Amino acid sequence: MALYHKHRPQNFSSVTGQEHIVKTIENQIASGKVAHAYLFSGSRGIGKTTMARVLAKAINCPNRKEDDFEPCDECPSCEEISASRSIDVIEIDAASHTGVDNVRENIIDNAQFRPTKSKYKVFIIDEVHMLSASAFNALLKTLEEPPAYVIFVLATTELHKLPETIISRCQRFEFKKIGHDAMKIYLEKIAKTEGIKIDKEVVGKIINKSDGCLRDAISLLDQIMATGEKTITTAIASLVLPTTNTENTLRFIAAIIEKQPKDALILINQLVDDGINLHQFAYDTIELLRVMLITKAGAEVETVGFDLDDKTKKQLRKLNEQISQHELVKLIDLLLTKRQQIKSSPLPQLPLEMAVIGAGVGEDRDCGDKDGDSGAGSGNGKIIKEINRDREITPALSLPKGDKKDSGEQKKTIVERVRELVSKEVSYTITDINDKWNEFLKIVETRFPSLSFILKMAQIIELSGDTLQVGVGFSFHRDKLMEKLCQKNLETILGELVGGRIRLEFILNGEARIKSENDELKDLASSLGGEIVN
Repeated sequence: MALYHKHRPQNFSSVTGQEHIVKTIENQIASGKVAHAYLFSGSRGIGKTTMARVLAKAINCPNRKEDDFEPCDECPSCEEISASRSIDVIEIDAASHTGVDNVRENIIDNAQFRPTKSKYKVFIIDEVHMLSASAFNALLKTLEEPPAYVIFVLATTELHKLPETIISRCQRFEFKKIGHDAMKIYLEKIAKTEGIKIDKEVVGKIINKSDGCLRDAISLLDQIMATGEKTITTAIASLVLPTTNTENTLRFIAAIIEKQPKDALILINQLVDDGINLHQFAYDTIELLRVMLITKAGAEVETVGFDLDDKTKKQLRKLNEQISQHELVKLIDLLLTKRQQIKSSPLPQLPLEMAVIGAGVGEDRDCGDKDGDSGAGSGNGKIIKEINRDREITPALSLPKGDKKDSGEQKKTIVERVRELVSKEVSYTITDINDKWNEFLKIVETRFPSLSFILKMAQIIELSGDTLQVGVGFSFHRDKLMEKLCQKNLETILGELVGGRIRLEFILNGEARIKSENDELKDLASSLGGEIVN
């Protein structure tokens, strides 16, 4: 017998983690005010069907005292219900009985006959959301006004799929995921009953892997116990216990935040080899990032519907210290977009790999001027002052409004004057740049690791004057590299290597750009730290 069958709770006091529901139902039974229809909703493996069976036993137990609520678990009625042999407790799997004919035959027609042995005839309909629309309509009348001896218990993992007409006719109870402490106590109790000694760290791993599902946790414990060992250590558990979802997501998030994209890419491909669903992994990662975002704003983990052990909470706090709230929002937004692309991608891991490369966490700080010079260089500042003094151009290089002819002449004059002040004569060639490119990438990798991964996939396209055109594969890569401070720092590094002023222009691969005279003027203005104002 499977461990979760053997240790299934048989009375209310044994039900774990649903005290708010147990208390209400206990009071109803003790006072004799049992509802005619219950709706139990919540995720899988947290006690919905178990609660339904205990309820059926309690209301049908002939030995139960008048003001009591617990079944005796010894009478023939309790034993038959526990063994799923009672003809008055009908369990129906709606997933395999979806049609209206099944509802009529198994429920409506059956409800017309009084219970054979018990006080109540109980219908437990599991995964009730799977019923068809016509089946729900057929059930509706009986559910609304059942015979006095009939009680319905509907269980579902997807409450939103139920018609409001069904929900409104039931007493609704929302089952919660089992908390860390409650699950720990229950697992240790099972291990003690089975004569097994188990390390606390192993128990913690089981709990994290089960994600609040007690049935999954017991199944994992059963799997570990199958090794035959009486003392379960971490080493023994690792032979059968896979890495927990939380461990993987924490490793992934840490690799991104700590700017170790190589580690993140290796992890992604390990997950693929292990057969992990990357769509679900991305969801788990987003969920954990959400916890980080909300707790960064001052809320406690418990208040956001997430239950984590102390070790995980400590890791989250450490990661939160390494990332700003703005960067966290950008990372979540990027992963939300990439998760949608996983199912349609020819390579499921590709969107996540792109997210790792494009995340750029910390690059806003990396792109800042390392030397503390946030403005234009002193040479540029001198040039701008000379132009301003001459009164033929404003600090923003604005063009005076006038007729088309005058504007053209004025624009030509400005271009010529700026060219005189900022010579575009260069002493290097595109061959020189190609020779220095690998050295350029090494320096960038040292100072701005995330940018280096983007540049390693880039292609040198053309050198025109002092403007080097570089092609990249994705628009978000181009946008990142063209951010003012990032572009400036990259130009400084490459300029020092080739021995002259150089301007970097990033475009998407396959795009050709023909510069107009006005474009050239904008480039000149940008190189001076200014802009064109029409």
